[in-house]
Amino acid sequence: MNNKKEKQRGFWQTLAIVVIGVVLYWGLTNYKVVEHWLALGAEILSSFVIGILIALILNVPMSFIERNLFAPRKDGKPRSGIVNKLARPVSLTLTLAFCAAAIAAVLALLIPSLKTTGKQLYDQLPLFINKAFKIANENTAISGMIKRADLSPNKVIDIVLSKLNDSTVVSDTLLGTIDIASGMVSGTINFVIGLVFSIYMLARKETLKRQLYDICTAYLPDKAVEKLAHIGNLSKSTFSNFISGQGLEACILGTLCALGMKLFGFPYAAAVGVLVAVTAFIPIVGAFIGTGIGAFLILMSSLKQALFFILFMVILQQIEGNLIYPRVVGKSVGLPSLWVLFAITIGGNLGGILGMFVAVPICSVLYCLLRDSVQHRNELKKQRGVPAEPLANDIEPLSEN
Repeated sequence: MNNKKEKQRGFWQTLAIVVIGVVLYWGLTNYKVVEHWLALGAEILSSFVIGILIALILNVPMSFIERNLFAPRKDGKPRSGIVNKLARPVSLTLTLAFCAAAIAAVLALLIPSLKTTGKQLYDQLPLFINKAFKIANENTAISGMIKRADLSPNKVIDIVLSKLNDSTVVSDTLLGTIDIASGMVSGTINFVIGLVFSIYMLARKETLKRQLYDICTAYLPDKAVEKLAHIGNLSKSTFSNFISGQGLEACILGTLCALGMKLFGFPYAAAVGVLVAVTAFIPIVGAFIGTGIGAFLILMSSLKQALFFILFMVILQQIEGNLIYPRVVGKSVGLPSLWVLFAITIGGNLGGILGMFVAVPICSVLYCLLRDSVQHRNELKKQRGVPAEPLANDIEPLSEN
């Protein structure tokens, strides 16, 4: 009987290998068709993927509000039925209102600063070019290169103004603007659909979780259900820890940036502080983005202040990276720095800024699963008495550090 089962298992394993091999061969020889259908599927599912990501982000403040505002009674008695019915919609409404207010506040601080900088850039362009030539001419090597290139401030200003007035440049700019606008409309529609989907998920998350569990138990083996439940719980805790820790760290960094700029007399202190806080949600890369945009805003007022601002941000980022980040975020994500950089690189290439933000917790989940699997398999080998490799003592095991 056991021999027959072993033969059946071997037959199905061989059949599965053959089918996978045929599918891979067909996919490699028809990669254009596969790429087309993958792109089509990603476009169709993009709204739902965005909705899941929004739900994971909003679930953190919503759960916090629900846990503290509608906490269980101290006497141990259950809450009244009306309170239970109002807990979820009130918590969700407050979360959405808080997020909308935060976005409105950020835009209210940034848009006037960007408009002022744009107007200054347009008005002071000739003065800025003359100042740049004056500074460049103080260096003999650069001055010689400028003379050999036959450049002068008036000539550069004429070239820039002629390019701005060129009809070809204007038409190309308009076409590019139309393409950007159409992409923004499509992205806005996907975002709105995803937001509605996320609200539905958050409002009925217990029901959806129970339904998903029932489907899994009905069609999958118990071990597979247990493994999926473990992955789901690990993903939820990792995303929650990452969002809460990263959010707190971003607020601290933005506040320190604004206070420091105010102390040293830099312009746009509030706007740049908010900008640094927002971009700090992107690990590693976000700080450089905030510094670059902030330096550009200050550059229109003073080149010297812009350089001092960059120096100030470098020092602040060193303090943040060595003192604030390890203590605030700590090991909540559980991913070493090397793999954080790897996740950001892959996520940025696949999904831009949103991909960078999401890649770190996703990679952390995969890293934790790999670490648990490696530890489990090594324990099994030890139990079977398999001797360790000669170099085992010189290799560091996978860990959270």
